Amino acid sequence: MLYKTLAAGVIAFGLPTFASATLIFTTSMGTSVTNPGFLSTIKYTDGKLEVINNQTSVCGVNPSWLEFAGDHIYCLDEVWASGSIGSLYNFQVTRDGTNLTQIKKLDTLGGPVSTVRYGKSLKGLAIAAYAGGGFQSFDISNPAAPKAIQNSTFTISQKPGSGAQQKTSHPHEVILDPTGDFIAAPDLGADLIRIFKVDKNTLKYVESKPVPTPDQSGPRHGAFVKLDSGTYFYVVTELSNQIIGWKVNYKTDTLDFGEKLFIIPTHGPNTSVPPGTAASELVISPDSKFLLVASRNETTSLMDIPNPEDKAAGQIKSDPIINYAIQSNGTISFQQVFGAGGKNPRHFSLSKDGSLVLTALQDDGRVALIKRDVQTGKLTEFIGAVHLGGLPTSAKFKE
Repeated sequence: MLYKTLAAGVIAFGLPTFASATLIFTTSMGTSVTNPGFLSTIKYTDGKLEVINNQTSVCGVNPSWLEFAGDHIYCLDEVWASGSIGSLYNFQVTRDGTNLTQIKKLDTLGGPVSTVRYGKSLKGLAIAAYAGGGFQSFDISNPAAPKAIQNSTFTISQKPGSGAQQKTSHPHEVILDPTGDFIAAPDLGADLIRIFKVDKNTLKYVESKPVPTPDQSGPRHGAFVKLDSGTYFYVVTELSNQIIGWKVNYKTDTLDFGEKLFIIPTHGPNTSVPPGTAASELVISPDSKFLLVASRNETTSLMDIPNPEDKAAGQIKSDPIINYAIQSNGTISFQQVFGAGGKNPRHFSLSKDGSLVLTALQDDGRVALIKRDVQTGKLTEFIGAVHLGGLPTSAKFKE
């Protein structure tokens, strides 16, 4: 991914840049074949958000995740109607973001929900397949002809007392470690962090011994961080609504997480959440000093916030983003709770310089932009928002 700072006011595609604007790409799921999903391009200029492109059906009915590679965008379609087969789309995007041209469509394992680039020159693409209970890899070195390399599916024995989401394996994200030698995949169904050793040249992988999480925790999304004191891994659990941290020890063919460094509720020590609450996203700030998590379905504990689309329109209800400072020893300390911009923040991301937080609010059909103080790490105010409709599932800056 090619970056320029947001402060510089430009965006890099590996093509000529343009000044005073940056682009945001979002996916939104549809609700049926007759009401399909869509990809949107939003231009952010001088504190203003403007939707400049909506392309319906280009990534199927249920687009879930976006990955950038130069002037190409890879989009996953969960294909709910199928269950057994998902889709990976490859698009070439124009410099101004106003048009996506499909280059290739490939079948994947069922219900793909996350990708990460890996390998030499980042020419590999790994996929977590939620519905298919699997892990899959592709070679994207030739954007015109991406090709499947390997795939693995997992079987589990349902544990006593576990719910519907834990009847089968459900990998929910793929995360590259700082060395680029390993990929971690939280498996929500199995209560495991699956570990894969990758070959940077051939892009092939070998599964290592997984790391267990507490029963019925449902690990969903995570992140590595490299500090002076070592490398750490954090995961947020969807079912138990907790954040778990480990110090990572490197071995030749695997990662050893050892004993847990900590395990705390998503909202901080000695807190609880209403029944039905489901944590969603975990992100580390670009300076590796802060950890942010998003929570959904708060029901009785929803926050009152100014309407980010129109502050004069009064207040709306919002799920929260919870902010932590990462300490030198890898532990975390509570900083603040801030509104996500609406209900069900399935996904959020930070700008390259960390000054902006972008949230995809699935239940409100909205994408919101929040200002963040890079020195204190605190979220400070809503810059604005746009209503897209559908069910927004991801939102990312292409800087």
